[in-house]
Amino acid sequence: MPTSERAQAPVDTPALLSIGELSQRTGVPATTLRYYDELGLVRPDARAVAGRRRYAASAVRVVGVIVFLRDVGISLADIGRFLTGDRRSQCDIIDRKLADLAELQHRIETARTALEHGRRCPAGEPTQCPRFWSIIEGRQRGLTVEESHSQAHR
Repeated sequence: MPTSERAQAPVDTPALLSIGELSQRTGVPATTLRYYDELGLVRPDARAVAGRRRYAASAVRVVGVIVFLRDVGISLADIGRFLTGDRRSQCDIIDRKLADLAELQHRIETARTALEHGRRCPAGEPTQCPRFWSIIEGRQRGLTVEESHSQAHR
Protein backbone atom coordinates (compact mmCIF):
# COMPACT_ATOMS: atom_id res chain seq x y z
CA MET A 1 0.00 0.00 0.00
CA PRO A 2 1.43 3.41 -0.91
CA THR A 3 2.53 5.59 2.02
CA SER A 4 0.02 8.34 1.20
CA GLU A 5 -2.90 5.88 1.54
CA ARG A 6 -1.71 4.62 4.92
CA ALA A 7 -1.35 8.17 6.32
CA GLN A 8 -4.94 9.16 5.58
CA ALA A 9 -7.59 8.82 8.27
CA PRO A 10 -10.48 6.49 7.46
CA VAL A 11 -13.37 8.30 5.79
CA ASP A 12 -15.87 7.39 8.53
CA THR A 13 -13.66 8.69 11.39
CA PRO A 14 -14.04 12.43 11.88
CA ALA A 15 -10.82 14.28 12.55
CA LEU A 16 -10.40 15.61 16.06
CA LEU A 17 -9.31 19.18 16.68
CA SER A 18 -6.46 20.20 18.93
CA ILE A 19 -7.18 22.89 21.50
CA GLY A 20 -5.23 25.31 19.31
CA GLU A 21 -7.39 24.48 16.29
CA LEU A 22 -10.58 24.88 18.35
CA SER A 23 -9.26 28.19 19.64
CA GLN A 24 -8.50 29.36 16.12
CA ARG A 25 -11.91 28.33 14.77
CA THR A 26 -13.86 29.94 17.63
CA GLY A 27 -11.71 32.93 18.53
CA VAL A 28 -11.72 31.75 22.16
CA PRO A 29 -8.30 31.58 23.85
CA ALA A 30 -7.02 28.12 24.74
CA THR A 31 -6.86 29.13 28.41
CA THR A 32 -10.58 29.89 28.31
CA LEU A 33 -11.29 26.56 26.60
CA ARG A 34 -9.39 24.78 29.38
CA TYR A 35 -11.50 26.66 31.93
CA TYR A 36 -14.68 25.64 30.08
CA ASP A 37 -13.41 22.05 30.25
CA GLU A 38 -12.91 22.37 34.03
CA LEU A 39 -16.51 23.60 34.33
CA GLY A 40 -17.78 20.78 32.11
CA LEU A 41 -19.09 23.15 29.43
CA VAL A 42 -17.05 21.80 26.53
CA ARG A 43 -15.20 18.53 26.98
CA PRO A 44 -12.55 17.02 24.77
CA ASP A 45 -13.56 13.79 23.07
CA ALA A 46 -10.20 12.21 23.66
CA ARG A 47 -6.73 12.71 25.02
CA ALA A 48 -4.26 12.05 22.26
CA VAL A 49 -0.51 11.71 22.46
CA ALA A 50 0.99 13.28 25.60
CA GLY A 51 -2.44 13.79 27.15
CA ARG A 52 -3.38 16.71 24.91
CA ARG A 53 -7.02 17.60 24.49
CA ARG A 54 -8.69 16.60 21.21
CA TYR A 55 -12.18 17.90 20.38
CA ALA A 56 -14.85 16.73 17.98
CA ALA A 57 -15.73 19.20 15.23
CA SER A 58 -19.09 19.70 16.99
CA ALA A 59 -17.22 21.49 19.80
CA VAL A 60 -16.97 24.53 17.51
CA ARG A 61 -20.76 24.90 17.68
CA VAL A 62 -20.86 24.30 21.44
CA VAL A 63 -18.24 27.01 22.01
CA GLY A 64 -20.26 29.28 19.70
CA VAL A 65 -23.33 28.78 21.90
CA ILE A 66 -21.28 29.48 25.04
CA VAL A 67 -19.86 32.70 23.57
CA PHE A 68 -23.32 33.87 22.45
CA LEU A 69 -24.91 33.16 25.83
CA ARG A 70 -22.06 34.96 27.62
CA ASP A 71 -22.49 37.92 25.24
CA VAL A 72 -26.14 38.25 26.27
CA GLY A 73 -25.17 38.12 29.94
CA ILE A 74 -25.99 34.57 30.97
CA SER A 75 -23.74 33.20 33.71
CA LEU A 76 -21.46 30.24 33.11
CA ALA A 77 -23.44 28.24 35.69
CA ASP A 78 -26.67 28.87 33.76
CA ILE A 79 -24.89 28.10 30.49
CA GLY A 80 -23.96 24.71 31.92
CA ARG A 81 -27.60 24.08 32.80
CA PHE A 82 -28.67 25.37 29.38
CA LEU A 83 -26.33 23.00 27.54
CA THR A 84 -27.41 19.94 29.53
CA GLY A 85 -31.04 20.84 30.10
CA ASP A 86 -34.23 20.09 28.29
CA ARG A 87 -36.33 22.65 26.40
CA ARG A 88 -38.23 23.66 29.56
CA SER A 89 -35.09 24.41 31.58
CA GLN A 90 -33.61 26.31 28.62
CA CYS A 91 -36.78 28.42 28.42
CA ASP A 92 -36.62 29.04 32.18
CA ILE A 93 -33.06 30.35 31.85
CA ILE A 94 -34.08 32.60 28.96
CA ASP A 95 -37.16 33.85 30.83
CA ARG A 96 -35.09 34.70 33.93
CA LYS A 97 -32.59 36.61 31.80
CA LEU A 98 -35.38 38.50 30.05
CA ALA A 99 -36.83 39.47 33.45
CA ASP A 100 -33.38 40.61 34.62
CA LEU A 101 -32.96 42.70 31.48
CA ALA A 102 -36.42 44.26 31.89
CA GLU A 103 -35.56 45.24 35.46
CA LEU A 104 -32.21 46.65 34.37
CA GLN A 105 -33.87 48.60 31.57
CA HIS A 106 -36.36 50.04 34.06
CA ARG A 107 -33.55 51.07 36.42
CA ILE A 108 -31.65 52.68 33.54
CA GLU A 109 -34.72 54.68 32.46
CA THR A 110 -35.32 55.84 36.03
CA ALA A 111 -31.69 56.91 36.38
CA ARG A 112 -31.84 58.68 33.02
CA THR A 113 -34.97 60.61 34.06
CA ALA A 114 -33.39 61.67 37.35
CA LEU A 115 -30.12 62.73 35.70
CA GLU A 116 -31.90 64.64 32.94
CA HIS A 117 -33.82 66.51 35.64
CA GLY A 118 -30.51 67.33 37.34
CA ARG A 119 -29.13 68.70 34.08
CA ARG A 120 -32.06 71.06 33.52
CA CYS A 121 -32.88 71.79 37.17
CA PRO A 122 -34.35 75.28 37.61
CA ALA A 123 -32.18 75.78 40.69
CA GLY A 124 -29.18 75.90 38.35
CA GLU A 125 -27.18 73.47 40.45
CA PRO A 126 -28.63 70.11 41.47
CA THR A 127 -27.24 70.28 45.01
CA GLN A 128 -29.11 73.57 45.49
CA CYS A 129 -32.42 72.01 44.41
CA PRO A 130 -34.93 71.09 47.15
CA ARG A 131 -36.17 68.20 44.98
CA PHE A 132 -32.63 66.77 44.80
CA TRP A 133 -32.46 66.69 48.61
CA SER A 134 -35.98 65.28 48.79
CA ILE A 135 -34.86 62.40 46.58
CA ILE A 136 -31.77 61.81 48.74
CA GLU A 137 -33.89 61.80 51.90
CA GLY A 138 -36.36 59.40 50.31
CA ARG A 139 -33.54 57.00 49.47
CA GLN A 140 -32.28 57.23 53.05
CA ARG A 141 -35.78 56.24 54.21
CA GLY A 142 -35.57 53.13 52.04
CA LEU A 143 -37.49 54.31 48.97
CA THR A 144 -36.26 53.41 45.51
CA VAL A 145 -34.89 56.15 43.24
CA GLU A 146 -38.14 55.96 41.27
CA GLU A 147 -40.30 56.28 44.40
CA SER A 148 -38.17 59.14 45.74
CA HIS A 149 -38.22 60.92 42.39
CA SER A 150 -41.98 60.47 42.10
CA GLN A 151 -42.54 61.87 45.61
CA ALA A 152 -40.28 64.85 44.95
CA HIS A 153 -42.31 65.79 41.86
CA ARG A 154 -45.78 65.73 43.46
